[in-house]
Amino acid sequence: MMLASLVSFGATSCCSASSSFASQSWTSFLCYSRLRSASNSLLIGGGLLVDSDSRSLRKPILGTNGSTNSQQGGHQRGDTNGGQLRFLLAAAIGLEFDSTGSMSGGSRRKEWTTRASSSSFPIFHSSSGGAVAIDEAPDSTEFVEIGMIAETHGIHGELRVRSLTDFPVERFEMPGVRYIRRIVMGKVSMLRVELLKGREIPGKQSSWLVTLKGFETREEASELLGSTMLVSADERPPMDEEDVYIPDLIGMSVILQETKEEIGTIVDVHSSGANDLLRVCLASTINCSRDVQVWIPFVKEIVPLVDKETRRVEITPPAGLLELNVPKGGASKKEIRKQVLCFIPERKTKAMLAAVKKRLTALGQSHVLEGLNSGEESQREALTEQLLSINFSQFQHALDNVFGSSESKLRLIGELEPPPAVPRAKWEGFEDWLRDSKGHMPETSAAASNNNTARWWRGGLQLVATGKVGVVVLAGGQSTRLGSEAPPVKGMLQLELPHPKSLFQLQAERLLLVQELAAVVAAPGVKPQIPWLVLTSDATDVPTRAFFEENAYFGLNESQVWFVKQESLPCVSLEGGAILMESPWRVAIAPSGNGGLFAALCAQGFLEKLSNLGVLYVQVYSVDNALVRVADPVFFGFAQEHEADVGVKVIDKLSADEAVGIVCLERETSDNPSNEKQTSERVDLDNGEIQDAQDTGEGSNSLRYRVLEYSEAPSTLLTARNGGQLVYRSAHICVNLFSLAYLKKMADPGIKLDFHAAHKRIPCASKNLEHAIPVLADKPNGIKFEQFIFDTFKFCEPEKVALLEVDREEEFAPIKNKVGADSEETARNMVLALQNRHSSLSQENESGFCDGLNPMSLLKAYAFGGSVE
Repeated sequence: MMLASLVSFGATSCCSASSSFASQSWTSFLCYSRLRSASNSLLIGGGLLVDSDSRSLRKPILGTNGSTNSQQGGHQRGDTNGGQLRFLLAAAIGLEFDSTGSMSGGSRRKEWTTRASSSSFPIFHSSSGGAVAIDEAPDSTEFVEIGMIAETHGIHGELRVRSLTDFPVERFEMPGVRYIRRIVMGKVSMLRVELLKGREIPGKQSSWLVTLKGFETREEASELLGSTMLVSADERPPMDEEDVYIPDLIGMSVILQETKEEIGTIVDVHSSGANDLLRVCLASTINCSRDVQVWIPFVKEIVPLVDKETRRVEITPPAGLLELNVPKGGASKKEIRKQVLCFIPERKTKAMLAAVKKRLTALGQSHVLEGLNSGEESQREALTEQLLSINFSQFQHALDNVFGSSESKLRLIGELEPPPAVPRAKWEGFEDWLRDSKGHMPETSAAASNNNTARWWRGGLQLVATGKVGVVVLAGGQSTRLGSEAPPVKGMLQLELPHPKSLFQLQAERLLLVQELAAVVAAPGVKPQIPWLVLTSDATDVPTRAFFEENAYFGLNESQVWFVKQESLPCVSLEGGAILMESPWRVAIAPSGNGGLFAALCAQGFLEKLSNLGVLYVQVYSVDNALVRVADPVFFGFAQEHEADVGVKVIDKLSADEAVGIVCLERETSDNPSNEKQTSERVDLDNGEIQDAQDTGEGSNSLRYRVLEYSEAPSTLLTARNGGQLVYRSAHICVNLFSLAYLKKMADPGIKLDFHAAHKRIPCASKNLEHAIPVLADKPNGIKFEQFIFDTFKFCEPEKVALLEVDREEEFAPIKNKVGADSEETARNMVLALQNRHSSLSQENESGFCDGLNPMSLLKAYAFGGSVE
């Protein structure tokens, strides 16, 4: 029987079933089928027009005895109408639907299974090189539907897939084999394809963009529109005992648990988003006419028992639920369902937690859930809240980066080159930058034309004066390495200067200095105000906010200080990647690294806020640098002059073994693309010396900037010298600058930074103690997943990256350790040394660097790392 004979346009479809379908009794279904005019129809599959509402097609397929046939008609795609028609059409072309089809969620599985007969699949010839047609399949082959291909996206063959699964990350992001089923001329064609990558579409519920191998153009991708994406049923995640497949529910008897009275039969399942509703056809025992259908929330509190063997469910409906369901007073079905949902206690949280449980189980991390079954209610609630806050998509990405194949775990090095000659900021003679007490820059003097730094200063100060800049301080890390007496947040650490100040206060006052200097050149009546964004984490957010409030925001306006909380991810064991627990009711978590800044700025609306203010450039620096020049006009002016999207401050390395990252260029080749996993390892070294590279043009495309961590770099590269000078000597000091346009680009979900493994001492509980107190190990016992901000450099064209060399003694005093190098003591000494270096220039103010708001005094204060006293 041809498919077209089953459906007609704009009229009721009536036909007799062929002998192959006689036993399945389609007549009861067809009497419900009616189609509207073609103008209200949708094109699906191989060109079949069906009603876009298809509400009448959602009726169950009934057997000749009036009972529901779950094998044929019990299947309903969670959030899509017209599911029953699919069974009719599929059966007409040789597909059978297996009763073990899966749907996921707190109570049922959204994925569902089809069983294929080899005779159903003709060969499908495709021009796409990555697709393989299936012309033979074992009779027992089962596939799980995971999505519907809705439309093409862009010109490079991307496809938008509407998800039909509760495991979208695994189905649409993890590369591997997928299957495509399409209907062509009334016949089913199966195609095996390779999924290369995928990403979620923000703002479009349950939609993902995927890239398939061999489908590289819009035209090739358009061949698959309207098709169904599947995976092998062998890849289905294990089902929890509490889960039940929808086909198993259809036809089950509904029993009142208290009285054991049978009140009706389940005929359908409706997806309401967070929970499902059972549609029950009532028997005449309820005070209403026969065949009245009501809705029952499918949650454990209302449906405590589902007996698959006896095919019955027991319900404990709250008072008024059944009566509310009975249609009366002209209420629509939609209005009734909305009222029914009010009977579901905490339905959204429960549904979300159920999804988290499945994700953890699929990841082999079910031990995390043990605390949900023990302890006090407050402890269980705290664990639930924490689990719901975890981004498991990012966590899966981190696990893949660190514990994936050997290829993905290695940070392999391509062909490297040192950066070209780097301009240097020179503050010597800054006194000449100001001509008079009004602070105007000379127009024709050497300071304006020949002195690069003076010119950058002037340009940057104009940017500040016109509200074109912002500043971000990276303050999400804790101060655990500074000892038990250190404050919980590094920015709160106080330096013992003549006037003791915290790092936050020093940096706030430097920002104030720049605002005062910019006011001198701003339009009359304009008081420049620089947005200061403070990146915090779960561990530092509350104490940081409180510290700012206690100190009245250090003289800044509260409205210009914005707190941005970055994401945290679970810490895992060194071997196997098991999630570590601080207690049975708390996961050990840590900030996901400063590379998470971009997503946090976007998700919390700060990129839009900066854009609305007209900001063009944003400086980003680490809080633990006691000498950082906050809102440095020189840096802003330098980036603007070079039309840079990325600005990077560097210093000369002190020695080959200094533990700092080095900025270099990596050549992008066909084997080593900058935006893919790097797969080649070659550094051209000869006895520690690197000769000038000769570009042969063979297999080379371009160069990309990257920062090579000290722990990643080969010793031969670190010690390589040319003429007695280190070849790779540009050290990254975590003082960067980004155009706002580039920040927006990096916030795109399609750009995923790799995670790095940081081996740390992580407080965690003993497995043998139910009420354990977290203990800090003596040596690294776990891994924190971190993304680094400098990993974004590779996405920028090299001509849009501008390096600026600065003086270490003036701009870099890191605080990393409790004692020794890079400690609080060394940072304090460097701050004092800078302030005392040109004491003769500050004799007019013995108590500090500023005597009022004289521009020269302000500039001196800023140049020497001081502040307004």
